[in-house]
Amino acid sequence: MVKEIMSEVPSSIIPCPECKVKNRVKQFHSDKIPLCAKCGAKLVTEEENETQVWFGKSLKDISSIPDPEHLGER
Repeated sequence: MVKEIMSEVPSSIIPCPECKVKNRVKQFHSDKIPLCAKCGAKLVTEEENETQVWFGKSLKDISSIPDPEHLGER
């Protein structure tokens, strides 16, 4: 179930603070801050980017937890 949810996690839609164009960000990386596709402005601060990276890693970590419905089965 959790693995199914992981594949359904939507990408983020972030409006550019400069030109207001909506940008789709599929994944955050600690060494890259997402930029607007139209004007090149930073879409998030460094702190916000690190928070999103941490959140993405947390989702991957919990995806390995077994589904509670199957814990008693052998």
